[in-house]
Amino acid sequence: MTATAPPPRAGLPPAAHGTLLESRQRWRDFAALSADFAFETDTEGRITFAMPEAVLGWPSSALLGHPANWLLLQPEPDPFALTHEVRDLRAWLRRADGEAACLSFNVAPLATLEGGFAGLRGTARDVTAEMREIEAQASALRRALAVQALVRRVREAALAPRMLPALMRLLPAAIGCVGAAVIAYDADGQIRVTHREDGDPSGLLACLPRLEGTRPIFAEGPEGERLALVAQPVGAKDTQALLVWREPGAPPFDEDERHLLSVLSDLLAVVLGNHVLLRELERQARTEPLTGLLNRRSFLEELSRRLGGPRRGGRGGVLLFLDLDNLKPINDRLGHDAGDAALVALAGLLARSFRPCDLAARCGGDEFAVWLDGAGEGVGTARAAALCQEIARLQEVPARLSVSIGCAVVPPGVPETPEALLARADVAMYAAKHDGGNGWRLAAPVGGREADRA
Repeated sequence: MTATAPPPRAGLPPAAHGTLLESRQRWRDFAALSADFAFETDTEGRITFAMPEAVLGWPSSALLGHPANWLLLQPEPDPFALTHEVRDLRAWLRRADGEAACLSFNVAPLATLEGGFAGLRGTARDVTAEMREIEAQASALRRALAVQALVRRVREAALAPRMLPALMRLLPAAIGCVGAAVIAYDADGQIRVTHREDGDPSGLLACLPRLEGTRPIFAEGPEGERLALVAQPVGAKDTQALLVWREPGAPPFDEDERHLLSVLSDLLAVVLGNHVLLRELERQARTEPLTGLLNRRSFLEELSRRLGGPRRGGRGGVLLFLDLDNLKPINDRLGHDAGDAALVALAGLLARSFRPCDLAARCGGDEFAVWLDGAGEGVGTARAAALCQEIARLQEVPARLSVSIGCAVVPPGVPETPEALLARADVAMYAAKHDGGNGWRLAAPVGGREADRA
């Protein structure tokens, strides 16, 4: 509010009166230059004096007589409720335009002539910009610490199989969500969950937005869940994404958390890339490079598990041991490319002809093995006979193929090692080849010596 000059005091010389006015103006100028808000309140906390003419956009005259705490955005801290001196007390007030302002208050109590409490006198400085800068620095520090913690934990995991689980365990707390998952997009558009930490995302998959680039996407789930999706291409054809979500009614991801998700995109690329590379290395270690079937070592390891060990036995099955009869003539007459084509064609036939629970392998050279899990003698011999006919009809190679097959049966619960089983089937296969090939022989039973002709 604007004050008017008081009338001259009776008996005061004109020069002294001018000096008093000058002194008062000097102190008013000092107060205006050092504070954005100067005020006094009465014993009820009502504003009795306010300067400058506009306080936070409010006309100071409009504030007179109103409770000072009306200006507060939050009830605490309340600089207008103090009864003692305080310095640099920071509180958030509302501006006339609806925005928030942080003011640093210096207040002191006023006293009556008898020494009682008469109200407050104070000044306040607008420190909103300073507080915003502090908040920005604190946010940047929190982001840096969160990323540092994630990177450290992922680095401590050391081995690729542990990196992704380590990242997934830390994400919910770092982002403030109830669940996290890695999802993969198949070529036909289907979405599947490859890894998850807390919560079940299956109910959210149908409403996920379409991926575009690698920028985080924010959406709502069917029940109002808060979703964040960070796409990450892995390799030429494989696209995966990090999905994090909050329960319905939770606050949306703020600017700080969105920035953190963007930063984590690079870390996620490294982790997912390592994971995909590890899976490819594992596949290459388990498979034979030309045909893509299991190699001999992996086949024997898995067969040992199916057989149940040398003491207790497993659920039984049939081993078919195949040997191409005429690979060498094909190589000699048509070249090794034609021989490789014959091997690939046979491998494709085996992959197409058996159930997912069965095993197919290239054991080396022109030898292949198939384990029919849980099958009996009738099924095994029928499949051996059918293979002889199907291989002869293959169209992918420039020469007619034929095979000799040894068929070895393992009854349920009968213990046998993979090496002993393979040896039985090998004897039967050579018996079929000795008879002219293009046929199969049934191996002697466990502990037997004879092989029956097909």
